[in-house]
Amino acid sequence: MSITIFRSFVIWVMAAIHPAVASSIHWQQPAFLLQSFEEVALGSEDGRAKPIVHKWLRPVKVYVDHQVGDVQLHDRMLNAHIRHLKLISGHNIQRVSSAHLANVRVLFTQEQQLYEMALKYSGKPTAKQTSNAVCLAGVRGKKSGEIVAATIYIPVDRARQRGKLVACIVEELTQVLGLPRDSDKVFPSIFNDHSTDNLLSGLDDLLLRILFDQRIQPGMDRSALRQQVPLIIKDLQSQGMIQTAEQRVRQQSPLYDWLEPLK
Repeated sequence: MSITIFRSFVIWVMAAIHPAVASSIHWQQPAFLLQSFEEVALGSEDGRAKPIVHKWLRPVKVYVDHQVGDVQLHDRMLNAHIRHLKLISGHNIQRVSSAHLANVRVLFTQEQQLYEMALKYSGKPTAKQTSNAVCLAGVRGKKSGEIVAATIYIPVDRARQRGKLVACIVEELTQVLGLPRDSDKVFPSIFNDHSTDNLLSGLDDLLLRILFDQRIQPGMDRSALRQQVPLIIKDLQSQGMIQTAEQRVRQQSPLYDWLEPLK
C-alpha cells in the first residue's frame, strides 16, 4: 500500500468515526489549503507552462460539439456543472450557440476520432496525450497568465467504458478555469488521479473560490500567492465557508443525485 493510499485510508476511517476530527487535521486547515492551491494552480499538467497563476478575466463562453448520440443527456450534465461552477466562482460562464462566439469548445466525440480532433484544435503536444488519457483538454493563454481559450475532449465510448463520463465533464471543465494540475498531495479532490472522487469535493469548492477571488491575478508566482492566499483563507474561515464546504458542494450540485445512473 502506497503512502498516499494509506494516508487517505486513515483519514477515511477517522472521518467515519468522527467527521470533525478528520476535517480538523486535514483539508480544512489553512496550511493544507495553501499547499493544495499551489499544487493545482501553478504551472500545467504537461510541465510546459511557467509556474504562475493562469486565470480567466473575460467571460467564459462554452460551445458544445456533439459528434455522438445522447445529446440531451450530455447537455443536461454539462449545463448542471456550468451552473455549479458559476455559483462557486462568481465568474460569468455561459453556453453559446455557435463556435465563433465561443472561447471554450467541448467535444463529445469517439475514441477513434480523439487524436485527430486534438491535433486539429490543440496541436501535437495535446494530441500526444490522447493515448493515455481518458479525457483531456488543451488551454491557450497569454504570457501574462490570462487564459483566453480552451478545448475539452471527451471520448464518450472510452469514458463510459471506464465509468468516467461524469468525472470527465466535471474535471476537465473545472481544470480549464485555471486549476490545470493534478497532484497526489491534494485530497479529497478531482485533481488527484488516484482519488475515487468523480464530483467536486468541499476542497475543490474552496480552491475555486480562492482562484476567483479578486486578489488572485494572472501571472502571480508562488511568492505572491503566499502573501494573498492566507488572507483569502482567513476571510473564508470568518464567513463559515470552510466549515460548510462539503455540505454546500453536495447540496448545490444536482450531479450528486445523478452520479450512479449516469456512470
